Amino acid sequence: MRIFSQLKEILKVSVPIDRKSFFISGTILFFIKYGIDRSLSYFVFNREWWAVDYIKNPTALFTLDPSSEDFVFYFTLIGFSLPFLYLGTILCLKRLRSIGLSSFWVFLFFVPALNFLMFFLLCVLPENLYNVPGSESSAEFIPKSKLIVSIWSILITASITLLFSLFSTDILKTYGASLFIGGPFIIGFTSVALYSRTEFVGFKQALLISASSISLAGFLTFIIAMEGAICLIMAAPLAYFLGFIGGGIAYLLQAKSRFVSSVLPFLFLILPSVAYLEANLGKESDWYMVETSLKISAPKENVWKGLFEFSDIPEPKELIFNAGVSYPVRARVEGKGIGAIRYCEFNNGVFVEKITKWDDNNSLEFDVVRQPDAMRELSPYKNIRPTHLDGYFASKKGSFQLVSLGKNETLLIGRTWFLNKFGPTSYWNVGIHWILHKIHYRVLDHIRNSVEVSS
Repeated sequence: MRIFSQLKEILKVSVPIDRKSFFISGTILFFIKYGIDRSLSYFVFNREWWAVDYIKNPTALFTLDPSSEDFVFYFTLIGFSLPFLYLGTILCLKRLRSIGLSSFWVFLFFVPALNFLMFFLLCVLPENLYNVPGSESSAEFIPKSKLIVSIWSILITASITLLFSLFSTDILKTYGASLFIGGPFIIGFTSVALYSRTEFVGFKQALLISASSISLAGFLTFIIAMEGAICLIMAAPLAYFLGFIGGGIAYLLQAKSRFVSSVLPFLFLILPSVAYLEANLGKESDWYMVETSLKISAPKENVWKGLFEFSDIPEPKELIFNAGVSYPVRARVEGKGIGAIRYCEFNNGVFVEKITKWDDNNSLEFDVVRQPDAMRELSPYKNIRPTHLDGYFASKKGSFQLVSLGKNETLLIGRTWFLNKFGPTSYWNVGIHWILHKIHYRVLDHIRNSVEVSS
């Protein structure tokens, strides 16, 4: 009877639970559940099950055929998980109330991968952190000096966001909206919210704190050789804009300090959850097309020959190419007609392109078979190679079209179809279009000069 009374007391949501008890209870429940799942997998379904499988492919059950063995396997595991879901929910609710956070955050317990991060956070945060504003438990986290608290809020925010960047790019292999939209917004919001807990923040001061946090996060990314200068410069306008929005919202919510304080710990848990979903949803990336045209004072026949017979393109003067973006140097074609191979040599490698359409004096189309890196990152470190160089941007197809504008005038049109896995695509496509126009113009202008001189 005494055991039953103790169990009833444990399951009471209104009874608080301290960090140590929560950690021990959660760990025991996890290993019991893992033992059951592993035993079911091995003895009933004759397959392996590891702890990492809990966070792999969270949408698997919704994409499987209900009659398949995999569906039955996952459905069985979920059935045996129900008691543990109930107990885990009760423990999380008790711990949230003990800390002083809203019970609303218990929904994070049901998000794969994020529930592990939530468990860690609930084990770390002290009791009554948000129950009594200005109490020692909350005040001990915040320095008193204005200068120190500003440095503290900026440094902590930038460092945590840097860890998320490593998680997103190096572990999940994704450069999505969570990184380029969520990251800067949370940097601005959190840095201002942390500072405003001890000192009222003016609007200009909020923007300054946001900008400083964004700048520090970018500097740390550069200094530890995660990224080079080119990508950071391209991302900067969006990052500062969203950072200012986040800082501005935190400035407006200063009167709601308790609400803001309860939200802060979980903003950094929501972010990796969204990144995790982005990495596992398997959405097909769209192709985009860039078109550049140039008038040439020569007949179509001469321009057609110029596509295959031109000298080396002079070294570029454009800053973007000298900074590290790859640029074309020369081109040649082996064979004739469909199936011929075009080699477009760039400063850092060769594009190998298979001809798919050959219409004399009219059009040439080709598929990209192999390509070099899109850039060599500008960095003080040698051989820096960020993850995004491995297929996140890729040229897929290209073409030249010749349109006669008169006896001795031809419009030469160059097109490139490309794949872009950076998010948001609408933002990154602006920079990609501009760079590809520069590359197109470099080739088309050299062909024009070569053909007009020979004519």
